[in-house]
Amino acid sequence: MDSAAPSLLVVTGLQREARIAAGHGVVTLCSGGDPQLLRERLDSFFSAQTGRRAIRGILSFGLAGGLAQHLRSGDLIVSTSVEAAGNRHDAHPGWHDAVISALGKRRAVHRGATAGHDLVLAKASEKTSLNRQTGALAVDMESHIAAHYARRHDLPFAAVRAISDPATRNLPPIAMDALTPDGKIAIGKVLMDILRETDQLPALITAGIDSERAFAALRRCRRLLGPLFGLGGAHL
Repeated sequence: MDSAAPSLLVVTGLQREARIAAGHGVVTLCSGGDPQLLRERLDSFFSAQTGRRAIRGILSFGLAGGLAQHLRSGDLIVSTSVEAAGNRHDAHPGWHDAVISALGKRRAVHRGATAGHDLVLAKASEKTSLNRQTGALAVDMESHIAAHYARRHDLPFAAVRAISDPATRNLPPIAMDALTPDGKIAIGKVLMDILRETDQLPALITAGIDSERAFAALRRCRRLLGPLFGLGGAHL
């Protein structure tokens, strides 16, 4: 890609999400499921990019936990705002509208607030509580950080997330510590944990099925939104 060409920065938690997002005009940055590491990587990114490449906007893209009871795995959330620690970051309205228009009138696309959280919410009770506190539809660990950096650098922000674990679902403990710092699944560790705690296997299989539905939704979304995820056609 031409180093002088305007680019879209896409923030993800997983390498698999980053691979789906990748394309011409897109720069991806993965957190590896570590919010503090994401902040450090964003600091380094903007420090290194100053004066060398124009970033036109920041998108948070990937999986999310459901907070609203009516959402199912694979449903897409187009954020109107991100709520975190009492702070609210609004998505750019023109970009949000462009995303909604590109996705069309699909039953599994929902617009509304999402919540940002530095820890995985594994229990259904935790997700229900956060929904009552914030009214948010979904929660993830990257959107609030991406939104903060977008505001800091005066850039448009948007977030598109697919529900991977519904509000009624508890994540198995094995899934809580399954990532490497570069956002890949630590297969060896997961297999060893399963051998030690075989009773978690059914819940882990269910979580895997849910996440595959979410990844399929992200792939469809990527195709529909085009090269810059609707940013190119947005009224900025």
